[in-house]
Amino acid sequence: MIKKIIRSMLIYILGILFLIPVIWVFSLSLRSKNDVFSAVFFTKEIHFENYVIAWETFNFGKLFLNSIIVTFASVFVTLVISSLAAYAFARIKYKTSDIVFYIILLGIMIPPAAIIIPIFVIMKNLGLYNTHFSLILSYIAFGLPIAVLILRGFFLSIPKELIEAARIDGSNEVGTFFRIIIPLSRPALATVTIFLFMQNWNEFILALILLKDKILYTLPVGLANFVGQWDSPWQLVAAGVIVTSIPVFIIYLLIQDQFVKGLTAGAVKG
Repeated sequence: MIKKIIRSMLIYILGILFLIPVIWVFSLSLRSKNDVFSAVFFTKEIHFENYVIAWETFNFGKLFLNSIIVTFASVFVTLVISSLAAYAFARIKYKTSDIVFYIILLGIMIPPAAIIIPIFVIMKNLGLYNTHFSLILSYIAFGLPIAVLILRGFFLSIPKELIEAARIDGSNEVGTFFRIIIPLSRPALATVTIFLFMQNWNEFILALILLKDKILYTLPVGLANFVGQWDSPWQLVAAGVIVTSIPVFIIYLLIQDQFVKGLTAGAVKG
């Protein structure tokens, strides 16, 4: 009983500690410009109008649209390609399948900043520089390794008897994949979706290098554009950060049940 109480207290304490930065940013978004550095948390005057001013100042409508296009397109394509590849690596064995799989996994070890110059040169030569398509391709490339790893582990945990039964009933590989594997893999797909969405929605360095026109900027680059060397509207930037984080919370709330199930679903086999 005592151990349970101590464990619960530790969980609550850790939860509060993790929430402190969020509360601080929220309080910063409600301050006046003169009170930005004069208070730790909330001040006597609360300025909710900062959110309206930030929306108009930062042109959030356009930034949101750009981020939605890039993020949703890259996540959807990554899910399609990675699920097909993971199923092939899990269930269709050939001579060099394991070698190809481990070569793909090497992509997890390569950070975007390490190869940003080659990416820039490639996109420039392909005529894709300063387009959303260059970002989408880059996000797909960097998202595939971890997505294939997670989904392959989950596919290996699905009983072979289900697949064999489907084949006996006359289902081909494509039918088996879409009618049996995909419905059973919702927890793993939810996990990959959350991970990719957060990664692509908040990505900064690739968007900064591959986009030149401000009208094409995504949310992180658009916000950073208003941070100056000598003066910055930090209360508006904080309001922008809060608004920017809302879609991530919404996506998580929509698929949180499947996400929790998928965290360890494929951790035993593979």
